[in-house]
Amino acid sequence: MKRIIFLFILVLSLPNMAFCQSCKDEFFILEEYQYDEEGKPIIIPADSIEYYRITNKDYSAWGFKNKKGEIIIPPGKYSFLNDINKYGMIYAEKEGKEGYIDITEKVLIPFIYDKVGAPSDNVELISVIKNGKQGFVNYKGEIVIALEYDGKPYSAAFFHPEVAILTKNGRYGVIDSKNNVIIPFEYDNIRYSNEMDYFIVTKGKEWATFSFDGKQLSRFDNSIIIQNRNRLPSYMTNLPLLITAQKNEENIDYLFMDINYRNGTKRIRDSIEISIGGEFSYIDKAKQIIVPYGIYDYAKPFGLGRNAIVAKKWKYGIINEYGKIVLPLNYDYIERFSQYSPFNDIFLATQGQTVTVFDKNVRKLPVKDITSYLYEDNKLYISDIHGKKGLLDYFGTQTIPFKYDTLYASHNLYTTGFIAKKEGMYGFISEKDEIIQPFIYRDIYTLKDGLVFVNTDNKAGMFDKNWNIKLAFEYDSICDTYYNNFEPEEAKYIVINNGKVGTVDIHNKTVIPIMYDALSGWVEYGPEAHFALKDGKYGLISHTNQIIIPFEYDYIGLPKGGVIVVRKNGKYGALSWENKEILPCKYDFIINDMPIEDIGDKRAPKLIVLLNNTWNYYDGQGEIIRKDVPKEIIMGNYGYILEWGTPSNENPDFSMKHAKSNSKN
Repeated sequence: MKRIIFLFILVLSLPNMAFCQSCKDEFFILEEYQYDEEGKPIIIPADSIEYYRITNKDYSAWGFKNKKGEIIIPPGKYSFLNDINKYGMIYAEKEGKEGYIDITEKVLIPFIYDKVGAPSDNVELISVIKNGKQGFVNYKGEIVIALEYDGKPYSAAFFHPEVAILTKNGRYGVIDSKNNVIIPFEYDNIRYSNEMDYFIVTKGKEWATFSFDGKQLSRFDNSIIIQNRNRLPSYMTNLPLLITAQKNEENIDYLFMDINYRNGTKRIRDSIEISIGGEFSYIDKAKQIIVPYGIYDYAKPFGLGRNAIVAKKWKYGIINEYGKIVLPLNYDYIERFSQYSPFNDIFLATQGQTVTVFDKNVRKLPVKDITSYLYEDNKLYISDIHGKKGLLDYFGTQTIPFKYDTLYASHNLYTTGFIAKKEGMYGFISEKDEIIQPFIYRDIYTLKDGLVFVNTDNKAGMFDKNWNIKLAFEYDSICDTYYNNFEPEEAKYIVINNGKVGTVDIHNKTVIPIMYDALSGWVEYGPEAHFALKDGKYGLISHTNQIIIPFEYDYIGLPKGGVIVVRKNGKYGALSWENKEILPCKYDFIINDMPIEDIGDKRAPKLIVLLNNTWNYYDGQGEIIRKDVPKEIIMGNYGYILEWGTPSNENPDFSMKHAKSNSKN
């Protein structure tokens, strides 16, 4: 049976489900996704799920509904709820403590612990931490192993074969599920091998291997273990261990750099140049030599297919677990993707200007004429000698042939497929090269709720996931707003038309009249509002076009602590969110140093004001709190702001969409 990895994604709507809440509801359903061992996404069928988690916009209140839409666990009792596990248990957080309940809210593990772990597949024990001490309880909440071990930030668990790595008085050791000590608590570190079939035990700068029954399998020495970042599947046991005699561990990091490799470029070579020339060896867990030092000057850990990439004098090849060469060292570069990449079954070997694809058993796959490739969005994009792009699937089969000038994923939750370009025009295709939208568009780009197509008249329109026109082809540009993320039926979009900017809703109804010269899409830590430009002056308007700050300023700053710095006729002042004057526009400069409480900002609130070469501090009500602040203090604390020069609403941080640019970005 394949191991299943679960992932839960917040969905904006579930239009095909009878139990979906309306857009006016306060709480929203979490839909379940899962990924199989090959990394392929699977959506759990709606009718197979009895209970759905619900949460509010800020994730502060959680509950459960059944498929009929009935509230089973009312939101608000718990600050977090996990999904129901296979044992019928629900991890929950309540009043700063952690525990477990079932769907009837029966408490299984009481809310008295600072941390509780996840159930183990091997033994019915769950780690708990209280007052800095860690122990284990059964699924009824009864203490089985006393809280006598160090309480780490994470909770330990029993892995196969029913052993757990813990610390006691700062030293590492191993126990079994009956609290018998397997490895004494006297080591600096203990971790599982990549293959989860033995322990790697560290003492000072030396390490040795131990079996799961506590038997020492090898002597301690100080060579460096090169571990994969991801654990291998359980069937990958007893593979040789890669070690190096290099003493500089920073060099080893270069072996794991994530690079979008392209046919043996200098960039690739530069990335590993510091590592190549090192001394590498492969040993078994008893430290018997499989491949001795000096044979290769670059090597990678073993992976799927029980093969490893090696190099000598800048030429790459592949060896098997017995050290035998299975692919000669004739290549400029060989790449194998990470163990849990969808493409973990293949090797890509570059030689000159061509790339050859091999499967995990180093058998050549029938994909020819590859000159470059790019791994992105869990997709492998390839190019041929003419620069035409195609796509490889998980098994090394070319599902989209070499015939497109541009090819990339849509980056859209609802619409899966690829934006492609050929003969100067854009279209939309499936992973099997099926045409979904014809090649008649000048451009295609993705927003959070759909795809925007630009037709031959340079007018933009949007389709929904069912390929119905959502926004008519009557705009010069369509851009996202970054609010109403949880309410798709109330989503708004910034549109540019005939040299002006406004917003429309999902039904193509005008919300903010298309009358402004520029409009902000999003402001980090900013207000529930838009910065807007009209007739050369800035103001602030609400999402429904209510004027917050009138259009009479040359500059409006980011609201902080309820204070907004403005500039008029070359002089600065400050306003409240209610447009009340805090400081008149008569100052040479104002720095808003009010704290942003939403992110835990604990600075003392103040406005730093410059007038006639004198700096003063004011509070948020416009009252002076310190006069004649030395310039040295100002420069030491705020000099970097002054070096930026006069701020501007045209700064990209404000995400202003200017009508004259007709930009979609």
